[in-house]
Amino acid sequence: MTNDTNRLLVFTIQGIKYALSLRDIAEVLEPPPIYPIPYVPHYFPGIMNFHGKLVPVLDLAGFFNNSQRNLHGHVLALDDGVANLALWVDTIDNIGRSDVIGEEYESDETFVEKVLKMAGGEVKMLSAKKLLDKLEEILSAISPQPLTGKRNVQ
Repeated sequence: MTNDTNRLLVFTIQGIKYALSLRDIAEVLEPPPIYPIPYVPHYFPGIMNFHGKLVPVLDLAGFFNNSQRNLHGHVLALDDGVANLALWVDTIDNIGRSDVIGEEYESDETFVEKVLKMAGGEVKMLSAKKLLDKLEEILSAISPQPLTGKRNVQ
């Protein structure tokens, strides 16, 4: 059995290769039906049903570059331990082992933890924590009320 802790899922957004640790991803899906969410930024195309749970979908192309998402892309449902969130990406390239990284170096890009040199070229390793921290900041500015479901109804 292969240990998923040292494997990476490599995907593409607007022609740039990115990666996340495979342990942070619950499932890779073809684009499911997505239902709109009112009053959220354009890079949240909506929510999807993921095994009976409503999960918001973040379009990474729209979030990173203010670009249109690839309607034939894929959705990465993140593991519950990471966040209740799914990421829309353009393509899934491969699953790579982290022990075949030729070289790695730090990046000054906001959501990139480090840049990896792999056989297929450079891959930007995303920082799920930095991405989630920024989303929390943005969403709390939009909705100052806590999203606990408790509201004053008159």
